[in-house]
Amino acid sequence: MGGFFFIRRDPAREVLWLAIIWTLGLLPAQALEWGDRRERINFHGFASQGYTWTSANNLYGHSENGSPNFTEIGLNLRLDPLPWMSVAAQGLYRHAGEVENQVQLDYGFLELGPYADARLRLALRGGRVKNPFGLYNETRDVAFTRPSILLPQSVYLDRSRSLYLSSDGGQLEMDYTWGNHEISFRFNTGLYRDEFKEVETSIFGFNPPGNLSANRPLFLGQLRYEYDAGQLILAVSHADVELEYRSAPNDPVALFLTNTPFKTGRIHSRPLLFSLQLNGERWSLTGEYMLQFQEVRHFGPGFDRDFTSVGWYVQGHYRILPSVQLLGRYDVFYLNRSDHDGSGLGLEPLRPRHAAFAKDWTGGLRWDITPHWMTAPPGCRSRTIPAPWTPNATGTW
Repeated sequence: MGGFFFIRRDPAREVLWLAIIWTLGLLPAQALEWGDRRERINFHGFASQGYTWTSANNLYGHSENGSPNFTEIGLNLRLDPLPWMSVAAQGLYRHAGEVENQVQLDYGFLELGPYADARLRLALRGGRVKNPFGLYNETRDVAFTRPSILLPQSVYLDRSRSLYLSSDGGQLEMDYTWGNHEISFRFNTGLYRDEFKEVETSIFGFNPPGNLSANRPLFLGQLRYEYDAGQLILAVSHADVELEYRSAPNDPVALFLTNTPFKTGRIHSRPLLFSLQLNGERWSLTGEYMLQFQEVRHFGPGFDRDFTSVGWYVQGHYRILPSVQLLGRYDVFYLNRSDHDGSGLGLEPLRPRHAAFAKDWTGGLRWDITPHWMTAPPGCRSRTIPAPWTPNATGTW
């Protein structure tokens, strides 16, 4: 199933884009049981296909001429061999322009439940686990669970998707329920998925010849409160990420960006995200606000700095029919909250000033044709975005 969206430029570099992305969602669900009812296998699957048409940039392929290069297909299973043990895994094929075009293990873990009663539940997971960051990170690749085809880039940046999506390590989860209230805490630690091409582009503005890698595990935690099965959701998420960049001979990072020879630079990022969601019978209101504390060290005086990035959005849904809902969202990002216009990027000649901020308006419609089929045509007006987040990106949008 296909669709289209188009963008019109204006002289002020503000880009108006109206979008129709027809997203095909297929969610067959089946449960198989045999012997003891505690032994159960559940299979689920999903698929989505998008088509983009833009001007002033390329998004998910050469979209100025129209691009179908946005595909997501997943298959997952869960086995519960014992009341206190389960195994779950999901394989994912994702095609997103030239950034991704592969089959990968999205998650795969063993879960142990050492304690559970009417109020308190403890769980331990080991393997590749999803990172609980904000409201949408864990299911961001499933079209049925996203608020729109593109998540708000002020918080869920595609350019840093590989850092926060999942990690190879472990998770501790504690859930406590009383009456209509539920509070949960999750803590993750583990190794990053070794996919840093997008991250390099976002940091330096291009893919450098040196090597960007993690020098220690990721640490991430979330505290979440729900009232009356999700009528009110409050959450606080925090992550601690540290990467190092090893320069190469004649590295343009050293020659043009830092103006200082160096062997290894360190980048330390600590995002803090506050989330709020209200859900009524026909409407939903969502807002998230992120402070990202950044430290850049050992690159040289032309590049070393401490700064805080800010991203936030407000979003509303209204259900005009049980199967049809409208979307509206305003989305803001500043690379440095003390430099809203990008004038401080003068030390980084390969990154233009408009790489420092973004302001987006998004509107759209979603139609759940059946419980297993959905189409969602969004539209967006954007002044600019942060640094290019796909290798296809050109110009300003």
